[in-house]
Amino acid sequence: MSIPLEIVKIKDPDGETRFKAIVSFQDAIAHTSHSQQLIKIQNDYSELVTSSQNLLKEIWSNRQHMADSHLQWRLANTIYSFVKRVEKDGYAFANVTETLSRDVGMSKSQVTYLIKFRTYYPTMDQVSGEINWSKYREIIDIRSSRARAICEKKILAGEIKTDHDLRDFKRRLEKTSN
Repeated sequence: MSIPLEIVKIKDPDGETRFKAIVSFQDAIAHTSHSQQLIKIQNDYSELVTSSQNLLKEIWSNRQHMADSHLQWRLANTIYSFVKRVEKDGYAFANVTETLSRDVGMSKSQVTYLIKFRTYYPTMDQVSGEINWSKYREIIDIRSSRARAICEKKILAGEIKTDHDLRDFKRRLEKTSN
């Protein structure tokens, strides 16, 4: 069973802000040997925040980068890989969306989309550079992997050109599945 873990932001007496990985009092007592692991998670989280902020700066540096699905995948992979490492260590990152939103400067929905994006596309070569990020955000909302693949093919074939066309495709898809 995974131990729920949260990352909080604390201010040292000297005024420096740090991240602290915490578990419940009960888990701390039951698992006293985990303190070194928690320190490693704290350090890794600090690195995650820095690398995510650097990727975000690159993404936000110009409009082309904002639409670049490969840059978005790299950010998604950075976040997803950290969460999976935490899980592999026996913890469940309980407040991942809220924490990353607070510390990296993304909206909660952006964090959620990035994690789903990385889940649906485990390798970057599965992400088409010809499909921009706003379209991938729409595609991610499609539950069926088969329907997502059809949608991607239609985009690449030029049958779906705008986000509006994509939303129409999704509406038609919903009608046929109900």
